[in-house]
Amino acid sequence: MRQVPLAVVPAERSSEMIPLLKSKGFVDLSARITKQDGLRYIPILESAVKDVEAMGITVSGGPAYSEASRPPMERILATMSFLSEQERSLLPDKWEIAGDVATVKLDRSLYKYADLLGKAYADAIGVSSVLADVSGVSGEFRVPDMRLLYGHTGESIKVQNRIKYCFDVTKVMFASGNLVERGRMETLDCRGETVVDMFAGIGYFTLPLAKFSGAKKVFACEKNPDSYRFLVKNIALNEVQDIVVPLLGDNRDIAGKGFADRILMGYVQTTSLFVPKALSMAKKGCIIHYHDTFPTGKESENVNRIFTDNCGPDGYEILSIREVKSFAPSVSHYVADVKVF
Repeated sequence: MRQVPLAVVPAERSSEMIPLLKSKGFVDLSARITKQDGLRYIPILESAVKDVEAMGITVSGGPAYSEASRPPMERILATMSFLSEQERSLLPDKWEIAGDVATVKLDRSLYKYADLLGKAYADAIGVSSVLADVSGVSGEFRVPDMRLLYGHTGESIKVQNRIKYCFDVTKVMFASGNLVERGRMETLDCRGETVVDMFAGIGYFTLPLAKFSGAKKVFACEKNPDSYRFLVKNIALNEVQDIVVPLLGDNRDIAGKGFADRILMGYVQTTSLFVPKALSMAKKGCIIHYHDTFPTGKESENVNRIFTDNCGPDGYEILSIREVKSFAPSVSHYVADVKVF
């Protein structure tokens, strides 16, 4: 590691001296400032050593730790050092990345620093655009509410479990919490099966299942035109055009009865309203992957009630129920694998 001259400044004077040294062009911006025992070690240029010493600052030597090796949150806090302690405590330390775009959940009180914050996060994370997730998703189409902080909006590609997902974070949601369930789709043995994905979105479950499970045909239905557009793109991007048939519209309009070996119901909260349609498409022995939200600990009771109401107490068998993720206090998103007769 290369050695550089370091200006040694007491921590209590660093907020004054670091900006001053930077303003004079003395700081080596390719290396990062370090701290130890109440002192700040500021990397400076060789040509600035005499000028820094003339300011009464001690100069020593030491390793040039790369600025790029500094943890992202540490770099963001350093860039936004002018914020009050309260404001700094509100800075998000987690983010979602899709291709060249990052999204953060930002307290509204910090919107006045939108440009500076956006650039600080973009530089630290290594993306070209940063958006704030204002209020999550809403409406039947689960449309995101995003505010651009820095850069530009547009399409990005997120690679997850060997699947490429193309989407625009301002137009469609990406359910990052469903990662394990998406991974499970590719491990299913669907050889020779006809599958229906009733809520395909941009292909969250359709794509891994179509690419890796051995399914013969997957009918992927999506009602949101923006999501459908990306679904079609992603089918081509993942080279499963010969397996997946995209369908634009309400899944209750899908033609045909008793043809599906497996049905994906990747929706929540109102999923039970679509069970009658799923049952009409199901062959005897069809497996339904039923997603819904229930009070924690009440999932089995609720799944049994829903399927008993629709097929009778002897018309189904619950193979398994798994928690996908927390949804709200004392409420979780579950997926039940249900075999129907």
